[in-house]
Amino acid sequence: MTQHDQLHRYLFENYAVRGELVTVSETLEQILAGHNYPQPVKNVLSELLVATSLLTATLKFEGDITVQLQAMAQ
Repeated sequence: MTQHDQLHRYLFENYAVRGELVTVSETLEQILAGHNYPQPVKNVLSELLVATSLLTATLKFEGDITVQLQAMAQ
């Protein structure tokens, strides 16, 4: 089964609870394709992609979001 990128919003009105469920399989595969990233880098990129997707779905603006990460050398 092929998974597609999806964003689903949900709301429990009686409990004042709302949320979003995001799937980014296709986009993540495209980002990681052709790169030999170590698994920890893949994990961080995956988390960053999901977080950015949720953030852009929540904010009401037109434009781009740029995220920059910096790691300390070990």
